[in-house]
Amino acid sequence: MKSKLSHSFAATPALFAATAWQNDPAVRLLFNNSPAAFNSTLTTYAQGYSTDIAAQSTASFIAPWVVTGRASGQFKRYDEKSSFAVYKTDRGIGEGRQRIVFGADDPFFNCRPHGLEIPTDDFEKEQAGVTGDRFPLMQAKIRTLVAAAYRSREFNVWAKIKAAKAATGGIGVWSNAANDPIKEINGEIQGIANDTGMLPNRMVMSLSAWATVLDHAKVLSRRSGVSQDGVTYSDFARMLLNPQIQIKVGMIPYDTAARGLAVSKSNIIGAEVFIFHAQDQPDTLDPSFAKSFSTFGRGVDEVKTYREKELMEIAAVDWSEDVQVVSPLAGRRITVG
Repeated sequence: MKSKLSHSFAATPALFAATAWQNDPAVRLLFNNSPAAFNSTLTTYAQGYSTDIAAQSTASFIAPWVVTGRASGQFKRYDEKSSFAVYKTDRGIGEGRQRIVFGADDPFFNCRPHGLEIPTDDFEKEQAGVTGDRFPLMQAKIRTLVAAAYRSREFNVWAKIKAAKAATGGIGVWSNAANDPIKEINGEIQGIANDTGMLPNRMVMSLSAWATVLDHAKVLSRRSGVSQDGVTYSDFARMLLNPQIQIKVGMIPYDTAARGLAVSKSNIIGAEVFIFHAQDQPDTLDPSFAKSFSTFGRGVDEVKTYREKELMEIAAVDWSEDVQVVSPLAGRRITVG
């Protein structure tokens, strides 16, 4: 059967597409997205803003980044059996060395893609002033984008951490003046040291937990030798078995209500204290309590932009991650009540 299209259309589908592009607005809206491209100006601004907001974040403090160079691979998990393995290290002349290898039951990380984007309608730019400086508008958009990315990662990391690590029973009722927060925290520090041979070097407290600690009579009674104006992180650390422990207080809130309902904010961490060990430069083999495996980057480190529907400019951020509790024995959790 002979085609009803002209010879030129039948022979060149691209010409037909080009004609449709010119004559049909719906086709233009469907196909006119431009490729996402690295935006150096917005990336520089985002990196500067990220430095500020990262100071409030605890996700990378409890689960530091491990850049793996690939999306999937094996890592060493330290549990009751592998934490205290003892190897026969002496060898005879000509014999091989004892080799430490991944066990068949050692798990795999599987980094998943993550991303967020925010649109800026062309008319918003006009509202900012056709001839005026439009950069403040884009700054506001990038602040919203970066803050949302950090808040979302904070929520996701803590959801995984809390699901993987149960609280120690019988402690944490610090609303009772007879219970001593310092004694209970030191008990957890000693427990981690006994279990792993490592002194925990980091602690995360929710804002409510920190407020409870600061007002507790048992803590205030130990203020001899510290500032009477208040207890600082370093003051509090000096009361603990590891006076060099790093302390961060989680303050990032999130809306617990479903979209469309009245806002109901809550602290992402909850009323919790986590004491744990973490390496400053972790890899796939070290026994840090938790890790954020990533293919290449460490979260939000660049901004890409592209055009959409001839109406708006999209700013986007991408990252990959897989959060894992690697060494359960290297962390303890206290739920504060």
